[in-house]
Amino acid sequence: MLCCAHAIFYFQLLHQKQDTFLVHENVYFVDAIDVDQARMEAIQIAKGNEDLGEDGCLELNEQKVAYIFAGIRKIIELETRPTPISYQGMAGLELTYSEFEVDNLDQVFALARGDMVEVLYRE
Repeated sequence: MLCCAHAIFYFQLLHQKQDTFLVHENVYFVDAIDVDQARMEAIQIAKGNEDLGEDGCLELNEQKVAYIFAGIRKIIELETRPTPISYQGMAGLELTYSEFEVDNLDQVFALARGDMVEVLYRE
């Protein structure tokens, strides 16, 4: 089954407290036999895209940050009928993303669980 997996990431300031959290929702293309396998593959893809800021190169507004995977918000199965699409070599491809801002880390994880959260939509 072909799916889109919606992965939630957030930016964590290193070495200081922060008032809000910038969040990305990245959508990845996944090919799996069922939803459980799609979720496991999406988690692997997302964890591979984390940047924990260990090399000190990642910055946001001139401040050192980490880019951390929070969870898979949802998996959506793609409709491939009436004509199957060619998807060879596309698994793991990031299809699109959205950028939000939330007030606290609890809201980041609520968003990652698919709970209702008030967000400031940025992009």
